Amino acid sequence: MTGFQEPGTLTGEAKECGVGERAAPSPDSLRAADILAMHRLAHKADGVQALLRWLARRTGCWVGLVDPAGGVEAASSHGSGPDVMALVADGLRVMRERGLRTFVAGESPGRSGALLAVGVPGDRSGPEPSELVLAVVGPDPLGTAAPVDAVPLLGVCWRARETERTRRRVEIADARGREAVLHLLMSGNLTTAHQIAGALAPRLSDPARFHVVECGAGRRAEAIRVCAELTAGQAWIVRCPVYSDHVLMVAPASLGAVGARPLEAALAAEIEGCVVGTGDALALRDTAAGYEQAFHALAVARGRPERWARFDAALGLPVVAGRHGHAWADRLLAPLTGHVPARATAPDSRALTDTVRSWLSFSSAATRHMKIHRNTLASRLRRVESLLGLDLELVGDQARLDLALRIGALPRVADHRPADAAESADAAEPASTADAAGTAGVAGLASPAPVEDVFEALLRLPAVREWALTQLRPVREEAPALEATLRTWLRNDTRLSATAQALGVSVTGTRKRLMRLEQVMRRSLVRVPNARHDLWLAVEVLDRGRPDRNF
Repeated sequence: MTGFQEPGTLTGEAKECGVGERAAPSPDSLRAADILAMHRLAHKADGVQALLRWLARRTGCWVGLVDPAGGVEAASSHGSGPDVMALVADGLRVMRERGLRTFVAGESPGRSGALLAVGVPGDRSGPEPSELVLAVVGPDPLGTAAPVDAVPLLGVCWRARETERTRRRVEIADARGREAVLHLLMSGNLTTAHQIAGALAPRLSDPARFHVVECGAGRRAEAIRVCAELTAGQAWIVRCPVYSDHVLMVAPASLGAVGARPLEAALAAEIEGCVVGTGDALALRDTAAGYEQAFHALAVARGRPERWARFDAALGLPVVAGRHGHAWADRLLAPLTGHVPARATAPDSRALTDTVRSWLSFSSAATRHMKIHRNTLASRLRRVESLLGLDLELVGDQARLDLALRIGALPRVADHRPADAAESADAAEPASTADAAGTAGVAGLASPAPVEDVFEALLRLPAVREWALTQLRPVREEAPALEATLRTWLRNDTRLSATAQALGVSVTGTRKRLMRLEQVMRRSLVRVPNARHDLWLAVEVLDRGRPDRNF
């Protein structure tokens, strides 16, 4: 049977007429497709780089964004070569001299360059080329209209990238400003802290409560957002400079609860997997003590199913020591507080004090806290050792210095004496002022007494002994078998490997015992800042026998 034809086949006549063949795309449709592709690329996170690479493939040329001086801001590929940059520099010079917005340089069969000024939104317009120029260098840079069509998109993408960079710089500046305020609070510079906080907002509240929120390192932004929401923007929130998974918050003491839940409980509930430790409501001048309280509470919270804990309030040793503590601390710290460096560039008394205080809290992590090099830290610590005659490798000397610094940070309270006693004191000889000047220590000691004798007398005060018993009561009542581990750890200067060897157990086993002690004593032991200094002092007090009630 003739005339029958399989579907999809063409007769010879139809083939000759071109029926069924796909028509070649028109130049306008190709240009539209290019523009659509460039718009899609412009929406990428780094639209500038994506557009430059696409242009390079489309034109077969080197493509880059250059500044008026010829510096490459972004390019499709590295290694453009000196001849390419020389061609671009010549073209930029001509554009400046003639006031041109576009220019084709080096018109040769092998290589030429098309230079097109990029109008960045927000920049001033004029005959001079803008801050950016699109350079397309190759055999036929304007073989398509793609470079011309890409110019406005590149301008928008560049502005978006610069805006994002500016936003990040502002965020970094804000974070560093808030961290600086926290440093000022912890070092007692309240006036300057209030001035900076007033500019950054919110204002600092006094009294306040310190919170430490432990979350994943990649979840701090979420934690900060939740903290700000739950406190209605009234809290001072800082990314911890020492621990990358901690967020620090100084909240008004009046924000004790969110609805029916404590603030720390609300934080633990709203931030999945986080752990929260909270200190007591304290005056701003005691921010450093508030941080240590919150950190100790954090160690307890890690072992609780509710994932939050509040510091168990108790008087600290600096407060218990009273005026006798001030007298001893003044004596011990006198060489440091009175230090005047021989060179103007050398660290002064304040820098040395801030450094050693940070090191006592954070150990080697003080380099991150203070933003100094480890060699600078080591040099300053050696200087402090030489001034005070201490060996800071020993936890006992660390505890002495830590206690003295904490006592020195307390406000001075004038003694209340009867009027006749005050008059007789005024009429006394100048030598009787030795105690106020820190040259005597505790009543009953010769004046001036050696610093170590004053310290011995301080540890024999009945109130100090009661404080020491309070520190060790939890372990003695709840886990008496662990007291030997605690004492061995302190006797070996809190070095984990040496403690494990002395106990005859593995390092892992020793760490587990210390973590159990953390839950019993409700204090941090494994991570710094920890309670090693207070515990060394407590053990030292109890090992010295009965208190001397004559003091």
